[in-house]
Amino acid sequence: MLTIEEAIQMLSQIQKEYQNRKESRTLYTKEDKIPQTIIEIYLNYVVKPEFDIIYEEYKNKYIYNESKVEENTSPEERKGLGVVYDFLQGFNFDRDYFNVFVTSLSIHSKLYSHCAPGFGGRLRDTDAMLFDSCVEVPPAEEAKRLFNQLISLTDYPFSSLENGNIFNYINECIILTTDLIRLQPFADGNKRTFRALLNLLLKKIEIPPIYIGVEEIGEYKKALLKALEQEDYEEIIRFYYYKICDAIMALNPEKSVLSPEGKAVQKIYSTKNSTRT
Repeated sequence: MLTIEEAIQMLSQIQKEYQNRKESRTLYTKEDKIPQTIIEIYLNYVVKPEFDIIYEEYKNKYIYNESKVEENTSPEERKGLGVVYDFLQGFNFDRDYFNVFVTSLSIHSKLYSHCAPGFGGRLRDTDAMLFDSCVEVPPAEEAKRLFNQLISLTDYPFSSLENGNIFNYINECIILTTDLIRLQPFADGNKRTFRALLNLLLKKIEIPPIYIGVEEIGEYKKALLKALEQEDYEEIIRFYYYKICDAIMALNPEKSVLSPEGKAVQKIYSTKNSTRT
């Protein structure tokens, strides 16, 4: 366990290295453990800010950038992204019911809340395809069957937290939302819905909200396509680790007040003993 002074010093050093790598465009390398270090220090030592403040500051950036990731997003859907964001902001895991199936339907419904009624929150009845890829999307009935199976998984995907594997949890959330994009249970809006779901799952462990910057769309789509076509999740996981770091860095964590005990919040999970990288 680091002392408070050691944590501050390490965070300061790692932030400089992170910024240098970002400016030299040498992020996303396999050997790089900067994201894990930043996340570990953030979770174990940094006092978390009020999430209402975070979400209010992030909302406009989220809506702007998220609407740019997908082409031809309508004004109504941009308004819907605001409704989705408000839902993420207000969701409380200690109070509100969470289920991957039910919550995904709710997010999709909110995404299309300013569009014609009857589309949002409804599973597709026709076949679908993922443009610019060779991914075989399941037929509508098969997609419904597989998606409906998630109703019974009331504790999914939180078992890694119960076992104390914080990085396993992050990885499994990224894999889960990527697999749901491949399933394409909705006629439209799947990527936006499941990127929002990932933000909600990260909120469970007090990770601030993330969004994909316009300049990162190409990198994101390349990593996503590899995961969808080859079931190789390494690049998309690494991409999201850096997005998590971007969100943490935006908080200026080295200036946050640390608890006298050296830990800001005591949780049942730990950043140790991760088995998946």
